[in-house]
Amino acid sequence: MENFPNYMNYGQSPTVCVNHPDRVSYAQCGRCNRAVCGECQTAQGAGVVCPDCYRDLKGGSSKAKGSFLARHWHITYTLILINVVVYGLQQIIPFRWVYNLGMMSGPRVHSGEYYRLITHGFVHSQNDPMHMVWNMIYLFIFGVSLERMMGRWKFLFVYMAATLGAGLSVYIFAYYRGAVGASGGVYGLYGAFFVILILRRQKDTARLFILLIGIGMVQNLFTPHISHAGHIGGLISGALATFLILPFVKKPESSESSEPPQQGLQRWFKGRY
Repeated sequence: MENFPNYMNYGQSPTVCVNHPDRVSYAQCGRCNRAVCGECQTAQGAGVVCPDCYRDLKGGSSKAKGSFLARHWHITYTLILINVVVYGLQQIIPFRWVYNLGMMSGPRVHSGEYYRLITHGFVHSQNDPMHMVWNMIYLFIFGVSLERMMGRWKFLFVYMAATLGAGLSVYIFAYYRGAVGASGGVYGLYGAFFVILILRRQKDTARLFILLIGIGMVQNLFTPHISHAGHIGGLISGALATFLILPFVKKPESSESSEPPQQGLQRWFKGRY
């Protein structure tokens, strides 16, 4: 999930971590502008720095306090933990109180309970734990990889935008039908992944990916109690949010000035994403 194959076939070189050439990375050191993966990033001020620059800044020390968590903990794990804890509360607190409080409901949102546009993404089917388990599996698979490519906070923005978009889609297209589950946010990650494949010109992989997603959505049409509006809304919102964060990404420095100018959004994907 971390690497995009067949770059040579499309005349595109992957941006890889300076210390781990087998890992595609879109985050840059704020000091030397080299690409660094999530494991090599150290928070410093408003950005991140690579291990070499951190060593220079700290006079020879190569590790920061708390660097283990900084390097190995992901927002994805936090999201999974929140979902698991909330599901545990659903089972402990009687009368489906947590479920009823957090579920998506068009009439209740209309009456002013706007928080449900977000909270529905953190509660799951009361009587089917596999609903939560499968959503967490897909969140882990796509979340960790995308978080390493995007950076923690951009990834969180895309995920939450997808969750909100799923809630709005249910509000507009399935007003009287309740909805719960993280699948709206997960479908948003699908959309983000598809956008990256397209802008990196990974056409074959993108076609295969959208085919698999399409097959899954068609299968869902024959599955009861599936929120199709939430899935589609999350997918579209995740893709749009990925486009939206591009202007806030630092462009490559002059080290690439010798290359031919690139047009459109593609220029953002030659360096840091």
